[in-house]
Amino acid sequence: MGDANVITGTVISGGGASLSAALRAPWQALRRRTEGVEIPSQEGGAVGVGVILFLSVLEIVLVDLMLSAPWSRLLALAAGLAAGYLMVGFAVALSVFPHRVSDGTLTVAYGASFHVCVPVSLIREVAARRTFSDQQRTAAIKDGVLSVPVMSTSNVVLKLREPVRVEAGKAMGTVQEIHFHALNPAAAAQVVRDALAGKTVEEAPKPPAPVTSTPTFAAPVPTWLRRLRWVGLIVLLVEILLVATGLLDWRIAAGILVVTEGTLALLGLVFGAALVSQYRKLRKTGRGRRAALGEAFFSLLPPPIAEMVRHELSVWRILARAATFRTQAGQGETQLGRNAIGALPAAVAVLLAAGGVSLVVGVGANAFTLVGGILLEYGAAAAASFALAGRVRPHTVGAGRIVLRWGTHQGVYIPLESVTGVEIAPSSEAAAPSESSFRVPGRAADALVLQLGEPVEVPARLGIMRPVTTVVVPVSNGVAARAAVAEHHGESP
Repeated sequence: MGDANVITGTVISGGGASLSAALRAPWQALRRRTEGVEIPSQEGGAVGVGVILFLSVLEIVLVDLMLSAPWSRLLALAAGLAAGYLMVGFAVALSVFPHRVSDGTLTVAYGASFHVCVPVSLIREVAARRTFSDQQRTAAIKDGVLSVPVMSTSNVVLKLREPVRVEAGKAMGTVQEIHFHALNPAAAAQVVRDALAGKTVEEAPKPPAPVTSTPTFAAPVPTWLRRLRWVGLIVLLVEILLVATGLLDWRIAAGILVVTEGTLALLGLVFGAALVSQYRKLRKTGRGRRAALGEAFFSLLPPPIAEMVRHELSVWRILARAATFRTQAGQGETQLGRNAIGALPAAVAVLLAAGGVSLVVGVGANAFTLVGGILLEYGAAAAASFALAGRVRPHTVGAGRIVLRWGTHQGVYIPLESVTGVEIAPSSEAAAPSESSFRVPGRAADALVLQLGEPVEVPARLGIMRPVTTVVVPVSNGVAARAAVAEHHGESP
């Protein structure tokens, strides 16, 4: 691969972390950019924004409580708001500044942290191929390759016509290849090929959203509702900030409280109407009453909060199903595995439950012991849900699909028609996870190795999905599981 000492007269430039880009990002998100063709590289930074807002408010309140002088409290408030806004800008920039092809130039970007402008005329070949990098920086040059990954993964490879000099922030050196990440690598590669072929923006199709293997029944959430669902949280944070810091006179604070509560009441009416509308849309798609109501409710919550609520509900849902001797297996589906109770989490659950009771009974009931006991009992419930998840959430086959479940809520659907081969192997000898394979978490004596004609999307780190063509499923009885798959596949075992 290209030598770093290769002399070349061709230079492509860019930049590193940009405070101005981070400051512009929240406002840029409110308007739609139309120039060029966008190549999204990451999902929206809603989780990061939510965490930053929460931590910013918490920090401002704590600092305010430690200060006494009014001028110092105002200064700390201004500094906290500025820092919070800047961090939100960097989080929002991940989706606001995607890769982009415009005016004969491909801009490879990582939010407000990095960008480099590559003339399309320098690109010799483009391919959708997954690669991994252990680099610590957002963008780095090594062995003649400029790598701009997401979670150490890139999936689009550009080969250049000649070695070129890259000068973009701290990424400086000679490269012959550029690797970057796109949500839909096949569509991203096609966009670059269209640019190489000289197609205009109007002629080139927009890259579609990546296809996932898990079907979704949720009706599209309108743009106005996606933006409005953050308003209630922001109003509450502002209310807490103004009242808790004591910066305002109590009469002014009371007036603000009336205004914010009135705003929340109005939002409640709007969200109620939106809930009914979303529920009706979901019912028209064939979703059941309970599922439609749940999806409609979660569509009204900010994504990070909705994900937290889903996680919490999964714990109690598993416990409720276990108490009533029910599983998540659908009617007509055959179970493939995951029927055992986890011994280690079950032991942890017993210890935590006993600890919670002992803390209250042995020490005595007071505010401290009650809070500690509640936390221990909640930990016991969470551990118990992990222990019972294998029995409540089995792998199943039926209704034209294989459903693989693990943890308390994770899973993937595999269409039976995409399965081209099923093999049995000892679990210890089955294929390890690789770029094209995925091993379902779990322990068992045997393992089913599913070969797929069409790739399916499986979870990677932090919610990122990746396509695979081989899935390894630990099962207690490989022969019976393979026979069940063959039976539902319409073949003889």
